Amino acid sequence: MTAKLACAVMTLAEACLGDRRRDWALAMHAEFEVSIDDGRPLSFAVGCLIGAVRDMPKHAEGRFTLTSHVVALGIFPIAALLIVGTASGFPFLPSGHAGIAGWLAGSGAPSSLLTPWNRNFAPALAVLIWGLVAGHLLMPWFILERNWTRVGTLARVNSAATVTLLLFTTVLFLDIAFMVLPLAALAIELLAIWQLYRWQTDLFEGAPPGALGA
Repeated sequence: MTAKLACAVMTLAEACLGDRRRDWALAMHAEFEVSIDDGRPLSFAVGCLIGAVRDMPKHAEGRFTLTSHVVALGIFPIAALLIVGTASGFPFLPSGHAGIAGWLAGSGAPSSLLTPWNRNFAPALAVLIWGLVAGHLLMPWFILERNWTRVGTLARVNSAATVTLLLFTTVLFLDIAFMVLPLAALAIELLAIWQLYRWQTDLFEGAPPGALGA
């Protein structure tokens, strides 16, 4: 069990080094084989991982990798927000005088956007939001794989779903305050993804496999 864990940690350390530190990764791997014979593979692997992580901010590829992980992890809270909203009846718009700003500040009790006359549209809204949830859960995986073709496809699907949700909101709720958070999150997400794509293109001096606009 310890050997398998050490191998996993070592694989992560080698991945952190990236292609431009391949010689270092090969040297660490050779020393790792020796550490297995010495009975200390896990401690050696952990040391390699710490060293690799410390080295990452020192070179462009490492900074790009760290930023990619930050962006990928930052997408998960968006999916969580949508899941909570769907499960609790779209409670993003509170009742009373506080408004959405007051709810975000902690004042005003949240209430469902659904009313007796528009409650029949709840399944359609739920399908749209769960589609957005699926898109946001898949997006980090493709970002870390640097599969920009699939990232671009998901970005277009998420944008289309958000626009459709905006239209539903305008027609059914007569107040687009509900869409402030989803629209802001989508704009930030698309900007971050585009900047990552441009950064990788500049970093590797050529377009990566797949194009965001393809």
